[in-house]
Amino acid sequence: MQAAITTTATTVCAHPHTKPSSAPFLRLSPPACRVSFSASPGPNVRATAMAATPPQQEQQMVITRPDDWHLHVREGGVLEAVLPHSARHFGRAVIMPNLKPPVTTTARAVEYREQIMRALPPGSSFVPLMTLYLTDNTSPEEIKLARKSGVVFAVKLYPAGATTNSQDGVTDIGKCLPVLEEMVRQEMPLLVHGEVTDQHVDTFDREKVFIDRILAPLVQKLPQLKIVMEHITTMDAVNFIESCEEGHVAATVTPQHLLLNRNALFQGGLQPHNYCLPILKREIHRQAIVSAVTSGSRRYFLGTDSAPHDKQNKECSCGCAGIYSAPVALSLYAKVFEEAGALDKLEAFTSFNGPDFYGLPRNTSKIVLRKSAWKVPATYKHSSGEIVPMFTGSTLHWLPSDQPEE
Repeated sequence: MQAAITTTATTVCAHPHTKPSSAPFLRLSPPACRVSFSASPGPNVRATAMAATPPQQEQQMVITRPDDWHLHVREGGVLEAVLPHSARHFGRAVIMPNLKPPVTTTARAVEYREQIMRALPPGSSFVPLMTLYLTDNTSPEEIKLARKSGVVFAVKLYPAGATTNSQDGVTDIGKCLPVLEEMVRQEMPLLVHGEVTDQHVDTFDREKVFIDRILAPLVQKLPQLKIVMEHITTMDAVNFIESCEEGHVAATVTPQHLLLNRNALFQGGLQPHNYCLPILKREIHRQAIVSAVTSGSRRYFLGTDSAPHDKQNKECSCGCAGIYSAPVALSLYAKVFEEAGALDKLEAFTSFNGPDFYGLPRNTSKIVLRKSAWKVPATYKHSSGEIVPMFTGSTLHWLPSDQPEE
């Protein structure tokens, strides 16, 4: 499979387009694708009639339709407003279960999936991949039901109090060992929000401490358990992922952790729309993640962690954590890979590594990314408010097509 980049003489229009828990979280003692360039004249009546005006050169890249392996779509009016943004560009998405109440059972996951399917635009082929929210009381029998359902593809571990709606999460990983052992038997991946909630640990160190206290011992104890460390943010996470056996431990990476460091939270005043959890880290960590992702390693794949919150709930005295990136994610990932001189490796990251890790078929349809400037809208409306997207008001330079190419 290769991503084809072409330049054609055409005229292109711009697209308008918690509180921490005090409960102790106990410790456990494909090949890079090639890019080809070709030039074709392409019909352009205006350019022919006005020979003195050179035609605009369009660069485009055709890649296998991507998937989003970490996505929040909420419920109700917000679901209806944000789902089309993901369904337009992605073939599948792993849907996060941290609702109110959380999706802790297979029956609830099936019900939530039906809500999502009803909210899809007509004719959409988007497939939601459901997850269960792990608690201290989840049973091995629930994992068996989840596997038999055919719609639940993973289980999500939130340490209690780590992020939005995680208050019902795990307080003691030891209580979950029977469930984790059943997940090994059922070949059900564990998706991990990798932060401790110990209030004595600095916010910026919580990922590293989680790896040392929880994740490394868990991998050692259950080496056959497939684990995705979600939204990694540090050099420590990269080093840990690289140290593990390939095919058993992998990581999703967000656009914000590839493009922003913690200065983005404070430049020009407090920036609530750049606040997410895990929080943005130092520049040295951002660079380490960019290097890992653009290296062509199969251990990393696209997971936006797109997390819509109403504008008024972000711009307030106790703003919610989460960045809404679904409408801009592909443009931003392309920006990262282009700046790294690694556009030939973009397709594997967006479209191959995720399904390969999950044991699912790769998508067969294609999507086009065109080198065309477009401005990110200031907000997106929903039934009772508005959501501010990542890079609001900025001009981006890769424009994904609205329709897949067959």
